[in-house]
Amino acid sequence: MLKVLEQTFSDHNPQVQIASLVAWQGLIDALVHPQILSCKKNGIQQLQTSPGKSSELVLNGFSKSLKLAMAPLIGIISSKCDVSVLLSCLNTWCYLLHKLDTFINSPSVINVVLDPMFQAIFKIGPDSKSIRLWNLCLDLLEDSISTKCSDLNSDPKDQVNLHLSARTFISGSGRYSWNQYPIKWLPWDLSQLDFYLKMISIIITHVATATAAPESKKSVCDAAVRIFRSVLKGVQMEFRNPSNNYDNIMFCLNTILSFMKKLGEDASSDGGGDLFNTSLYLIEAAVEELEPSIMESPLYKVALDISYVGSLDSVKHSKIPHRCSFMDMFSPMVYLTVLYLGLVVQLTINTPEMELILQRLQRFYKFVLSSDDPLESFLASVGFLYAHMGFKYMEIWMVMVTCLNGYIDGMKDLSLFRTDSDNSFYRAICHLLSYPFILFSCAKKDITLSKASNPLKESFVLSERKLEQVIEVWKSLFGSVCVACLKSSATNTLSHDLCAMLNSCFDENSSMFQYNSELGYKDLELACLSFSGKVLVCILEQKLTSDTIGRECVGVCNGSSGINNIFEFASRVMKFMYINMGREPASGLVSSRVFSTLTRFISCLHSKQDILSFFEIISGLLLQWLSHLEIKDENAKDQLGILWAESLNCLQRSQPPLTFDSSFLKLQASLLQKTLDHPNTSVSDPTIIFWNSTYGKQISLDYPQNLLHVLHKLSRNGRISLYNRSKSFVARCSTLENDTVTTPRYCKITATQKSSKRVELTEEGMIPGSNQNNKPPSNSKRKRVELTEHQKEVRRAQQGRERDCNGHGPGVRTYTSLDFSQGNQELQDSQDIRDSEAMLEMLRRDN
Repeated sequence: MLKVLEQTFSDHNPQVQIASLVAWQGLIDALVHPQILSCKKNGIQQLQTSPGKSSELVLNGFSKSLKLAMAPLIGIISSKCDVSVLLSCLNTWCYLLHKLDTFINSPSVINVVLDPMFQAIFKIGPDSKSIRLWNLCLDLLEDSISTKCSDLNSDPKDQVNLHLSARTFISGSGRYSWNQYPIKWLPWDLSQLDFYLKMISIIITHVATATAAPESKKSVCDAAVRIFRSVLKGVQMEFRNPSNNYDNIMFCLNTILSFMKKLGEDASSDGGGDLFNTSLYLIEAAVEELEPSIMESPLYKVALDISYVGSLDSVKHSKIPHRCSFMDMFSPMVYLTVLYLGLVVQLTINTPEMELILQRLQRFYKFVLSSDDPLESFLASVGFLYAHMGFKYMEIWMVMVTCLNGYIDGMKDLSLFRTDSDNSFYRAICHLLSYPFILFSCAKKDITLSKASNPLKESFVLSERKLEQVIEVWKSLFGSVCVACLKSSATNTLSHDLCAMLNSCFDENSSMFQYNSELGYKDLELACLSFSGKVLVCILEQKLTSDTIGRECVGVCNGSSGINNIFEFASRVMKFMYINMGREPASGLVSSRVFSTLTRFISCLHSKQDILSFFEIISGLLLQWLSHLEIKDENAKDQLGILWAESLNCLQRSQPPLTFDSSFLKLQASLLQKTLDHPNTSVSDPTIIFWNSTYGKQISLDYPQNLLHVLHKLSRNGRISLYNRSKSFVARCSTLENDTVTTPRYCKITATQKSSKRVELTEEGMIPGSNQNNKPPSNSKRKRVELTEHQKEVRRAQQGRERDCNGHGPGVRTYTSLDFSQGNQELQDSQDIRDSEAMLEMLRRDN
């Protein structure tokens, strides 16, 4: 009978073929029904892949009968028969599924009955001829999968009654109803996972078909994602089943991840398009549907066997934080995050759908960060981003920063923001904020620029507007992290730590400070200058704001090394500005803003240590700027003068006070040389005022050689004051001369020899009208000065306690003018001798 029926199938008359299929149902009854009765008689409820010996014969007979029943059906479906014949064939196949009762759920039956028919129809695709077959098979597949989502504790017999497929479809020759052929699906187990993923893979192949209509591709993609979500819901039930062991869970995870990795690699080779979108949808589904406690658990780590990650191991950037290397072990969530990012970065940045892709990336990354434990995924994503150095990846950076910013704003537990050295989350944020600088600094060294196509200009003239967006995103994250750090601890060291990281970036890429006139780098340098200046302004303003609010006092509570990092960063930015000075109007605007903000920042400095650190670090750059006399931007020139004036004010308000001695003058000599006689009065005037109020009041100074000319010029013009020790002596001797004329009772000076004089001291008790109560108070400070032996002798002679060697009367002694030059060490030195001799000569003439 079988041979007769097979011959009728070869008839090209659709009516004959349909009649043969109806007759085939009777043969199915004859083939299948006795086998089912035999299985039940032997106590076999479901056919096992590895049956016991007692039922092996029964199962082998069942398997042969099913293959006989399926052979002509597969042949018809694979042929080019009329649609009505194909639908009739499918109806006969459904009759077979119905007759199999609950045995339809056995793996061996699935392999013989379901797998070949699904493959045959899904490979045909949803064309105009087979669309109804396609849709009906999709419905059957979804029905078989959805049974898994029932209550695991319910009785299987009850589950059968709840999951009966009853479909109705219309063929060209009439209506076929499946209500008469209900199919008894049971909840599936993990042994069927491979089968379902295999069917989904076949379905997805039609997404990449170039000839398929866009509507058809979208329909296929939607179906694949919908069925995959149903499978994941079933897997989720297995994850929650306490009876499942570790091996089952790992099998499940590895199977799903391998499926998505293969699909992602196919999408990468396809170069984007619908297959790429489908891959992203499936990864999103996995992240959303699977149990977070397992996906993020360190117990269920999997090897990062993504081929694209393996290609990144050759990237030669020296410091990639949190690097994800090929075959390293990570949680499933990290695996999917890296797989997703890998697909996005491989997409051509200028494709029309890129904006939509970035929106999807933002939704995906938000979901990853909102999970129970996002730390490992966040660290991995930062490390993955650092392995990609190109301006086209700035868009991905912006998405990550925006998502992280939102995550931080909603955080309740801020312990992650402790500024400990081993806090990986805090360090990763600093790395994320540093990423744009890495791009700029590595551009000349690591990114090949083509002058012909000028890709850098193309991506950057994207533009000024895009650069502004980058700045705004950066500032937003920086501000959020600062607030979180202040809430989590007593101090906020983010500015210090970030500046230290940025300084290393600048130092490791010194090519940033080398002017290059090539057109290919012009836009890069100006963009880097603008970005660096605005970041510095943001850091300084945030520091001012947070410290003004009251947590800290700039320069007092902060560690000196921390504020030094800020000064170091400011010096590097100033150097970068100096190199690009005058090249574009924008550079002048950046310089003006930086100088203005830096002026406000140092106006809050009071600590001696911080002020000295500022001068030690910044003075070299200040000297360069102040030495340049052709600053074209007037506003920048004015702000530079204000910055210099405030720098001098810092020195004068230092606590504890600074000592303006010869040593400190030597340190400032180069700056003072350029600024004391600077052609710009906004620089020279405050410098002269500073000099007169500090060094101009000092008694003893050793002037550096490079200051002599300018000091000579300004002192001759009367603009600066130099302390003249001879003037002090003249003033003291003038007082003595006045006392000789008006009050001769105190002293009498007479000339005796060419270089000597006689002083008669009259004891006050002998002078009429003398009143010792009017005697001015002694200077205790002078009493503490230790006198030389010769000075003591002169003092005793002045007090009349010793006679001289020539036998003169009491209180009379002759001594030379040299005696007057040996005064207090605080007021006189050997340089005053000539002045004192001139004064004595004047006194002799008066007498």
